[in-house]
Amino acid sequence: MKNTIIKVSAIIAAVVFSASCIKESVPVGGSVKQDQVSASDFALMSMIKAMPASMSTSGTGGYASSYGDHTDFGIPGIHLRLEHMLEDIATMADNPYYNRFYAYDLNQAQGYQYTYCAYFWDMYYTWIRLANDVIASMLPAIEDGADETTMAQLKDNLGQAYAYRAWCYLDLARLYEPKESAELPIPSDIVELTVPIVDENTTIEDCKRNPRVKRQEMYEFILADLKRAEENLDPASVTFSRPTLMMVYGLYARAYLELGYERTGYNKEMFAKASEYARKVIDESGKTPLTQEQWTNPTTGFNSASSNNAWIWGLALSSENLNNLLTHTSHMSSEAAWGYACYAQFGASQLLYDAIPESDFRKLSWLGPKKEEWTSGKYRFAGTSEDVDAFLNGLGRPAAKPYVALKFRPAQGECNDFNLGNAIDYCLMRVEEMHFIDIEAQYHLDPAKGVQLLKDFMHDYRDASYNRIPAGADLETFKKELLLQKRIEFWGEGILLYDYKRLDQPIDRSAANHAGVFKLRTQRRSPQWNIVITRAEFQSNTAINESLNNPDPSDKIEVL
Repeated sequence: MKNTIIKVSAIIAAVVFSASCIKESVPVGGSVKQDQVSASDFALMSMIKAMPASMSTSGTGGYASSYGDHTDFGIPGIHLRLEHMLEDIATMADNPYYNRFYAYDLNQAQGYQYTYCAYFWDMYYTWIRLANDVIASMLPAIEDGADETTMAQLKDNLGQAYAYRAWCYLDLARLYEPKESAELPIPSDIVELTVPIVDENTTIEDCKRNPRVKRQEMYEFILADLKRAEENLDPASVTFSRPTLMMVYGLYARAYLELGYERTGYNKEMFAKASEYARKVIDESGKTPLTQEQWTNPTTGFNSASSNNAWIWGLALSSENLNNLLTHTSHMSSEAAWGYACYAQFGASQLLYDAIPESDFRKLSWLGPKKEEWTSGKYRFAGTSEDVDAFLNGLGRPAAKPYVALKFRPAQGECNDFNLGNAIDYCLMRVEEMHFIDIEAQYHLDPAKGVQLLKDFMHDYRDASYNRIPAGADLETFKKELLLQKRIEFWGEGILLYDYKRLDQPIDRSAANHAGVFKLRTQRRSPQWNIVITRAEFQSNTAINESLNNPDPSDKIEVL
C-alpha cells in the first residue's frame, strides 16, 4: 500500500493568543470579598460546574464551527484520537474515511502547522484556564473567612479545581514528553521536556516567555496540586461526576507509575508509591470490577455509572449539550443508527480478537467471525428486534461485519433517537485500572508477586481458567502480557497510549480486517505519541521555537 495513501489536507490553526495563557476573569493580585460571595448567591461556587460541560460538549473547542471538524467533542474526542494512533481499533468499512479520525490512523498531518496536534494543546489549556480561574477566585475568598458551611463549600470547589488542573498537566506531560522511537530520533535539547506551566498567577506577559519545563519540575507541580486537592476536597463526596478523594488517589497512582520509569533505569520508590495509592483506591473506595452482566448489558453497557460499582470518575453527558454527530456514541456505538460508527464499522483487530480465549467474557465486546452465532443467544443486542435486524442485516444502514464492536451501547439502549442515545455517562477512571497499576508496580518490586496479582485479577474477575504467564516471567514477557490484558480491558477508553509509550511497545496493524490504507507497523513505540506543539504557541511564546518542539512524526511509520 506504499505510495497510495491519500494525503490529508492541511488546516492551519489560527489562534491569536497563546492557548496556554489564562483568561483574566479575576485580575492577578485581586481579591474577592465574602460579601461579594454572598451577594452573588455563591456565584463563585458555581464556577467549577463549567469544567465538566467544557470537557464534553459538542463543538466545545470551536473546531466544528471553524473547520467543520466532527471530532470536536472534548475529552472523549481526545481519547479517540489517542486510540486511533494505536493498533486495535480496526476500521472495516468499504469506505474507511467514514472514520473521521483517519489522520491519526494514517500518521499524516501531525506537524505543528495542522489542527490535528493543536486540538490537544487548545483543549487542555482551556481546561487549565478554567481551573486557574476557580483557584484565583477561591483563594482570596477563603482567606477572607466565611461561615462553616460556606467555607466547606469554597474549599471543596478549590480542591476540585486543583484536581482538574493536576489531571490536565499529567495528561499533557505524558503526551508531550518526547520518548525515543526507532523511526525518529529525539534531539538532545528537548529530552525530558514537557510543557509550560501556567497557574493562577501567570500573566499574559509571562506566557510570552514561558518555556517547556523538565519532567521533574512538572511532576513536582502535579504532585503539589494533588496534595492541595487532597487537603481541600470534601472526603464525604463519592459521586462519579466530579473529582473526589478516590479520583485524586487514582491520579497519584498514575503519576507515580510514570515516575517509576526513568531514562536510565527504574525507581522502586516510585513504584512503591504507585502501588500504595492504587491499593488505597481498591481498598477504600468500595469499588469492584465490572461483572459480565454489567459489561455486556445492552442497555447500560459502558454508558451508565449507576449500573455498576466500578467507575471512580467520569462525566454525565447531557442531551442539551450534544448534537447528533459530535459525540462519543455517534463515533463508537455500532448499534446506533445515526452518526459515523455504523458506517465506519469499528471493530477489534483480528490479531487482538484471536488472542482472547473463549473463556474470557470480554471477547463478547465484539461480534465473532461466525455469523451463524450472532443470533444464537451468545450476544446481547441493544434496541428492539427490528433494530437488531437492521444492525445485523443492513436494513437502511450497512450490515454489521465480523469483529464489529458491541462494547459501547447507546444510552438506554436507544438505537434511533440520538437525543436519547447520545446522553451517556462517560468513564474517565475505573477501579480495574488501579488493579493493573498495582500489578505493574508490584512486578518491579517483586516479580513473582506481580505475576501472581495478574493471575489473581484474571481468575477472580475475567477468566477463571487463565494461565497464560509463568511465575518466573521475565520483564519483556510480563510487559507484553500485561499490555495484552489492558488492551482487551480498556479497548476504546483512551488510556492505552500511555501504557504503550511508557512500556516502549510497538504497534502492528497488519491484521486482515484493518482497512488497507491504515495498515502500518512500528519497531518500538511510535514517534506519533510525542505530540507536537502547535505553531500558534511558539508564534506567541518566544521561549518555544521549532528547535525546541517535538519532531514532526508525519509519514515516519512503515506502511504495509
